[in-house]
Amino acid sequence: MQTIPLSRRGLLALLVAACSGASRAQAGFPSRAIRVVVPWPPGGLVDTGGRVVAEALIKAFGQSAAVENIAGAAGTLGADQVAKAAADGHTLLMATSSIAIDVAGQRRMAFDPLRDLAPVALVADTPSVVVVPVASPVKTLADLLAAAKARPGELNYGTPGVGSPAHLFTELLAQSAGLQLVHVPYGRSPAMNDLLAGRLQLMVATGPASLPQIRAGQLRALAVTGRERFAALPEVPTVAQAGVPGYEAGQWLGVFAPAATPRDIVQRLAAEIGKALGQPAVAQMLQQRGMEPRSGGPEELARALADDVGKWTKVMRSAQIKLEG
Repeated sequence: MQTIPLSRRGLLALLVAACSGASRAQAGFPSRAIRVVVPWPPGGLVDTGGRVVAEALIKAFGQSAAVENIAGAAGTLGADQVAKAAADGHTLLMATSSIAIDVAGQRRMAFDPLRDLAPVALVADTPSVVVVPVASPVKTLADLLAAAKARPGELNYGTPGVGSPAHLFTELLAQSAGLQLVHVPYGRSPAMNDLLAGRLQLMVATGPASLPQIRAGQLRALAVTGRERFAALPEVPTVAQAGVPGYEAGQWLGVFAPAATPRDIVQRLAAEIGKALGQPAVAQMLQQRGMEPRSGGPEELARALADDVGKWTKVMRSAQIKLEG
């Protein structure tokens, strides 16, 4: 798929998709059960977000809503099914910002995320954490930057694979700070085990993956990758605060619908999801699982997607990273 330049045209296309479809919603929506497709296996961050959305829609509409996990093809298999589903609001996609990475990396897909999906609502942000083994002499991010500059090409980090958020977040750090780090893609094997054993020098790991080891005293948190500090680690600075000005990287969760879904239905769905995220119990549950609630409607999600496509396109071009189909 050809990468769409992140210009006014790209953002306009997303905003048009966000407001696409007929101006009047179908009478009696919803008229049947709502499917919330999660394109990843059960139990992870995206699955949690999908269940929050499904529960919100059940309470709002008095109609059944269920999560359906359709994993495969790096998250694009389930997304493709939603893109090609009836555009009536009864089939939704619980996606992450990895969809922006797919566009930026020109992953071959059977659909075009910018053309075939309509943004509905933001749900949460998931910041990651720069971590080192507790036995490491590195105590702060400044220490890490100094060590990497003193030993270019010697410090290694592990990720789930090429083009994964962890890979790009670390590559952005390297580019921003002028570092030469060695990437070790692990695929299905957990890189965390080698980090804990000291065979890796650092990782940029999600909150859920790193928090248990941080709290157990096995890992040291140096910085969080988001724009703001992480509620679960309030004493840990952001990367920007710790010495790399302008750095920001995180994953968002967002709900999409087929592109032709009527605008009124999109707005109703967005409003109900936003109401759910404003409830303290929902916010607390997301935070306990390493996420920060982030409410926003179709336009906000469209902009988040456009911004990420632009950011990761630059990073991947600079590092000559291209995704496989």
